Amino acid sequence: MAEAAKGAAGACAAEGVTVIEGGWIVAFDGREHRIIENGTLAFQGDTILDVAKSYRGAVERRIDARGALVIPGLVNCHVHIGAHAGDRMILDAGRRDVFRSGFLNYCPAKGIGGKTIFSFENPRATIRYSLASLLRTGSTTVVEMGGDFSGDLSAIAEHAGELGIRLYTCPGFSTGAHHFDQAGRHHIHYDEKAGMAGLERACRFAEGMAGKHGGRVRPILVPFEYHLCSPDLLRRTKDAARRLGIGITMHCAESMPEFQDSVRQTGRTPVAFLDDLGFLGPEVILGHCIYLSGHSQTAYPYGGDLEILARTGAAIAHCPLVFGRRGVVLESFQRYLDAGVRMALGTDSYPQDLAGEMKFVSVLSKVVDRHMESAKARDVFNAATLGGAAALGRDDLGRLAPGAKADIVIVDFETLRAGPFLDPIKAFVHCMNGDAVDTVIVDGRILVENKRLLAWDERALLAEVRASTASAWANFSAYYPFNEKIDEAFPPAFRPWDGLA
Repeated sequence: MAEAAKGAAGACAAEGVTVIEGGWIVAFDGREHRIIENGTLAFQGDTILDVAKSYRGAVERRIDARGALVIPGLVNCHVHIGAHAGDRMILDAGRRDVFRSGFLNYCPAKGIGGKTIFSFENPRATIRYSLASLLRTGSTTVVEMGGDFSGDLSAIAEHAGELGIRLYTCPGFSTGAHHFDQAGRHHIHYDEKAGMAGLERACRFAEGMAGKHGGRVRPILVPFEYHLCSPDLLRRTKDAARRLGIGITMHCAESMPEFQDSVRQTGRTPVAFLDDLGFLGPEVILGHCIYLSGHSQTAYPYGGDLEILARTGAAIAHCPLVFGRRGVVLESFQRYLDAGVRMALGTDSYPQDLAGEMKFVSVLSKVVDRHMESAKARDVFNAATLGGAAALGRDDLGRLAPGAKADIVIVDFETLRAGPFLDPIKAFVHCMNGDAVDTVIVDGRILVENKRLLAWDERALLAEVRASTASAWANFSAYYPFNEKIDEAFPPAFRPWDGLA
């Protein structure tokens, strides 16, 4: 498979037609994905021409996909681009007063406007590492959640353009910011003027993105969190998105403190309050939406949130692994789907492997529902492809069909991990992960070949990002509110030992 593709690396087949042949091709028939065994997929330039059992036209280049699964590029609708030094740090540990929330352990500043863990990292190293991880594991389109990396607004777009991945991004904004006081207590400091200035900055960024990087990098407005945004800022964000003709994404119902504060302060759940504002709609992607009315952990058994989401058409970007690590779970993927809620998937922090994430979507939903037919492989795969594309308003992504973008992923099934299988989609969801991705094509350009990035040196990326993260951990006391060493606050799995005397 990989040898037949040799020589095509990084090329755009504008001069002729490229055909991928053999294996199992996940083709879209206009309504749903279908499997063509030993089929062919033809594309020219950035567009798919044909998906069928055979291709009769002239062919300039052939890629042998025998023993492989050929799927649409995965659409990853919730990503924090970076190395995630904080998230990696708190495994099996963390503050008990934030009720299992992960990000509240490390995102708040030390005092208002103080240092955070991100203050000590190398922004460009973390950006390149994260983008590389996403593309290498099959995400061809990603929605980035508003990181501006110390004011370097061009960095994410610039590196995404260099790599060739599709990216939706804008600098994020809010009227509030998390911080810890001198006693280590969590607070939110509000500054309405700063929030409005952030929205204006994001709108200028969005207007400046038009036509850049071949249209692969596009804007989306990112008010950071429901918990941090005033009603006026959200109304103005909605108006700005309508004026610019772009979408909105934000975190919503992701922590117990957020849910409790909303109900106490407004009498409404986060989702119900957003509906009252007229904020929700098909152009809105809500990250997580775990703590809805009726969730077993909220002590709020009243219904209504799922119905609101289904009625308004807002999409949910579900990221199971980052929450599962904290003992938190959506209740449940299947229940949301059955209610008519539009479901997409994301990876959130690390590892940025949407192919691997699908397994957790399915398994955790089955456990929560105590039902073996919950979150079937078909529905999970749809969320990672068609669901993500629909959330972005794109009918040219997430599918292999004539006229769609030539965003294609070839997954190597000639591995022990794949083993014997009756159904390649079930095997992909339940047995595989992003390490099995052999080839990634975006806009007709081969960007990953023979399981290696073509644009960047992976070893160099890894060395740079490890140095960056080591710097953050070395400065632990500069941003953590308590007088502790890092190995006291977040102890290693095993104590160090010099060996026998």
